[in-house]
Formats: sequence, C-alpha cells, structure tokens
Amino acid sequence: MKPFQNILKEIESIGSRQVMFIDDNFIGNVEKARHFLRNHMPTGLTWHTAVSADIGKYDDILDLMAETGCKSLFIGFETLNDRNLTACGKKQNRVRGYERTIRKIHDRGIMVNASLVFGFDNDKPEVFPNTLEWLVAQKMETMTAHILTPYPGTRLYNQLMQENRIIDFDLRHYNTSHAVFRPKGMTPEQLHDGYLWIYSEFYSWRRILERLPASRSQWTPHLLFNLCYRKYGKVFSIVGKLGLMGVIARLARILSYRSPRQEKSRKLELALGAAGNKKPWADLRY
Repeated sequence: MKPFQNILKEIESIGSRQVMFIDDNFIGNVEKARHFLRNHMPTGLTWHTAVSADIGKYDDILDLMAETGCKSLFIGFETLNDRNLTACGKKQNRVRGYERTIRKIHDRGIMVNASLVFGFDNDKPEVFPNTLEWLVAQKMETMTAHILTPYPGTRLYNQLMQENRIIDFDLRHYNTSHAVFRPKGMTPEQLHDGYLWIYSEFYSWRRILERLPASRSQWTPHLLFNLCYRKYGKVFSIVGKLGLMGVIARLARILSYRSPRQEKSRKLELALGAAGNKKPWADLRY
C-alpha cells in the first residue's frame, strides 16, 4: 500500500473535493482501510471506490465510509451462481449474502455499481433475464457487464486451449465485450447477444426509473450516471472530444452533491424534523 501521507498529498494535488480511489479493493487490507478512514481521511470529501463483495461483514467500515463522504461503491459480484464462484476460486463472494450487503450499503446512502461476468460453464441463456430481474429487484443503481475473457497466460486460457474452445485469437477482441471462446451452456452468439441485451434492457428508460434509489437526494447522480455515462454515452463521448467534458463534469458534481456546508445544514434540518416526529430518523440518517 502507498504510505498514507502520499495518498493525502495526491488528494491535495487534485484540487477537487470529488475523489475516486482507483483501487481494485479498498478493503484489501481491512485494518489499514479502517485506520485510514478513522484517522486520515480528509474532511469534506465526496468520494467513490471499489470494494470486494464481503464488505457487508464490516459494518463499522461502512459507517466510516458514509460518515466521510463515500457516495458509491463498485463491487465485483461476478455471478449469481455459487458453482461459478467455486470454479473461479473467488472465496470471498457468497451469493446468499449479496442482498443483505446491498441493503446495508443502501441504508447508509451509498449507491452500488454491480460488476458481473457472463459465460461461465454453468451459465445458460436464461442467466441474462434472471440476472436482470435480480438487479432491478435490488434497485441496483448501475451495472457493468463483462463477457468472460481468457487472457493469454492464465489458467483459464490454458484450460480452454486444451479443450479446443478458443475460437478467436485476435487480441483486440480480448476486452470483455467479445465472445472469444465457446461457452458450455450456450453458443458464442448467444453469449454476445445476451451481453448486449442486458445492457440495453438495464439502461432502458423503464428500468432506469424502476431502479430509482429510495432516497431522493440520490436521484440526480443516479440519473446523470445512467443517462450521460451509459444510455447516451456515445453522445457525451463526442462532447468530451470537443474539450467540454470538464465543464460537464463540474456541472454534474454541483447538481449531484452538496458542499460540506450545505450537507451540514441539511443534516441539521433533518435532525430538527426528526425531533418533531415529522419522519422516522431511520429514513433521514443519511
């Protein structure tokens, strides 16, 4: 891990109170993550990061995340099939605990970006509608899908080579959006078409509205991410090439997240409202 002072200097050098910790797993070292959040995380930040699916085991860290301004977590749920998890050796993931973990995160006012992989040996064509139904039921704010990709040099690549299942050797297609091997439970065409279908359906207007967060304060970032980054991402990519992405990003931050002073004022108002029994405190905590 980087020394904490290096992290703090990086945050200061960015010149923004909106920070993304680009780390595959912010809680890879649980004790250091806890210590950083408790003793070193700068005040007044709005921040985002990625964590492993076992984050639900650490209520105190989730509390610290919410208290220090965390607004979204990218989580590699990977699959809803335990046999797939066993096959790829991802022991920290437990499908039966997913929904409880998501509730804990949502209860703290934090949004979830679910990362999922399709094409495991136990996946069949119905994996796509079944996964979509589950994502919508959990009110998952965003979803990033991947096609299982056997990178050269990995055990998966060697296994599929031995089984004569790799059908595409063009490394430009090894980007998790092409079916470069023959899956066991469907055709490569079904895998690719299902991948495109779940993206199209998940980010349809109907599904975007069905997945609106319970907290109205999250509606704006939810809609901005779903519409600007996903549904109309190609349009905003063109805008970005014109040099306007910085302006759009600053506007999005202003619309999505209050300044620390506004947030303190809002929390005071909510606390006073709760004291007057206008609404249950549990609904207003974050």
